[in-house]
Amino acid sequence: MNRFPTTRLIAALAVISFAISCGSSGSTRGKKKEFYEKEGNKVTVIGEAPIYNGDKQIAKQRALKDAKINAVRKVIGEEISNKSKASDGESLGSSLLSKTDAFVKSYDIIDEAEGKIDTQPMLKLTVRCEVEESKISTAVDNLLADVGNPRVAVLVLGKVGGAPVFPATPGNFGEAEIIKALKKNGNKVIDPSLTAKKVNKTQVDSENVEGSPLIKILAEALQAEVLVLANVETEDQQPLDSVNGKALERTIYNTAATGTYKVVLLWGDGKIVDSGTADGRGADITQKVSREKAISEWAASVSKKVNNQLKEEWFNLTENNPIVLKFTGLNADEATKFKDDLTEFTATKEVNVRTSDTNGSEWEVIYPGKDSLFQEELVYKKDRGFSFLATKSLEVKSATRGVVTLEFKPLK
Repeated sequence: MNRFPTTRLIAALAVISFAISCGSSGSTRGKKKEFYEKEGNKVTVIGEAPIYNGDKQIAKQRALKDAKINAVRKVIGEEISNKSKASDGESLGSSLLSKTDAFVKSYDIIDEAEGKIDTQPMLKLTVRCEVEESKISTAVDNLLADVGNPRVAVLVLGKVGGAPVFPATPGNFGEAEIIKALKKNGNKVIDPSLTAKKVNKTQVDSENVEGSPLIKILAEALQAEVLVLANVETEDQQPLDSVNGKALERTIYNTAATGTYKVVLLWGDGKIVDSGTADGRGADITQKVSREKAISEWAASVSKKVNNQLKEEWFNLTENNPIVLKFTGLNADEATKFKDDLTEFTATKEVNVRTSDTNGSEWEVIYPGKDSLFQEELVYKKDRGFSFLATKSLEVKSATRGVVTLEFKPLK
């Protein structure tokens, strides 16, 4: 039995879906439940676009683009959900939508209809897309490898044998051991020689991390996404000269290493997302090596805990990333429409208004990805039907460290 609906039935269902969505209105809109059918590598979806100044040709081009995006987004979302622990595959895969044209091998427009959202004329296309599943699969694998494996900077300070150990300095055995263990587990660790060039040892304060200038240095200069900041201190134990009353040929030196660690997310002001303690023990015929063995065991414990945190929790962190959105040029009514458009047409999960004014507004946007992904999706999808773009142009002024700045200007 052929499970793929006939063209006529698909078109009818899509028209009903479009009519229902166009018949809805309100100042606050949610993401619409979109028509979607898939059989093999053929996906049938609908695409919409506003008709500005009666120009249906441009609207048709934009609606077709919207349909392709919808098709690819659905397939990518399914692929991500099947391959990862991500709870929202479609949102996490939004960064791949800029490659939509490469993922759609061919398409057929099987229906065309017009309607309205509030008073805005809209064009709706029902489109069957043949997608490149192998290309999408490869792109998703690369995305998951990148998103699930952040760039890590490691800084360790403390005391070894009573002598202070400074971070980002040659001979820091604790740093070297954590880096070695993280790399062994497949983590992307920033070269310590690069860290040493950018970080002044006096700038590192393990007690005051959030809001520290160090956060900006690591994030901007080294493109780090996570900081592992640790303290370690060794304590020499009583040397062992005999066992059960029998003298040893060589004295055995014993050392205990204890310390704390923090995992800091280097977006915005720098948020501590995990912390804990670890310890290690070492024994050798020399005091120096016994200390190194103790530190090595301590570092292995820290690395194991950090690795588990990154592997198990990173998707949760990236799926709900707070981004500060700053913009100028929208009045109160336009800003409301912009807010609605963000939640309806992009992967934005939530918008919290901090300040709102024509001369300067600041919002907190909860988004499944970094600021660069938010910027990319915003620019790529802005002609999908954003209400404010009927009268205003959008320009991204900057996007860095969790802050995106926009400027809206009247259309010329």
